[in-house]
Amino acid sequence: FVDHLYAALAQQGILTYKDDETLPRGERIGPALLKAIEESRIALVVFSENYADSSWCLDELAHIMERVDTKGQIVEPVFYFVDPSDVRKQKGKYGKAFRKHKRENKHKVGSWRKALEKAGNLSGWVIDENSHEAKCIKEIVGTISSRLPTLTTNVNKDLIGIETRLQDLKSKLKIKSDGVRIIGIWGVGGGGKTTLASAAYAEISHRFEAHCLLQNIREESNKHGLEKLQEKFLSLILKADVKVGSEIEGRS
Repeated sequence: FVDHLYAALAQQGILTYKDDETLPRGERIGPALLKAIEESRIALVVFSENYADSSWCLDELAHIMERVDTKGQIVEPVFYFVDPSDVRKQKGKYGKAFRKHKRENKHKVGSWRKALEKAGNLSGWVIDENSHEAKCIKEIVGTISSRLPTLTTNVNKDLIGIETRLQDLKSKLKIKSDGVRIIGIWGVGGGGKTTLASAAYAEISHRFEAHCLLQNIREESNKHGLEKLQEKFLSLILKADVKVGSEIEGRS
């Protein structure tokens, strides 16, 4: 499954680091892997039945979940033939693995349990015997693609005045506030409104568990109907294939 997922991400043009390519099982996390984690915007964690057997995997997860709090890294969990509650509460094979870890890695068990609990509480994909793996991989790749910035920082800075306007917009958004902020950007056509909004999205979207960027709303609505936009919005936010029967249903 992981190999197929990795190939699909690469085919989509998403630069992906697969942690089992160079690091033998059982070894401690090396500098290369730590660097890969720290430079990644998104960590896609695949929990399998035997995941908790590996102290290396658990070390890696603890480092990833720490960055969720300190750097706003996005984590997308995939529960592959394992119940999320087993991950969250360390039950089943995860419980068996931890009984062994308590004897051999007692000083790390606390941080590992905390990381598993946090990751197990995240919304993700559950794949079991009833799942269509190819379809699931397609959905995962689509979600990852939608969460990546659509405009790079280098391009932003090349646009005249964009950096100053971007900083002004970010200050108005009050990112560290717990409240809800709605900002309107208006002006003449061709004035850079879409560029500014896209630049802001690229810089701050990783701070949120759910987010999406909808562009060309008027054109898309006129061409395909408002329901299609509602479906796209809800599917990206909920990470599920949402179908809307009517415009009213999409708003409810």
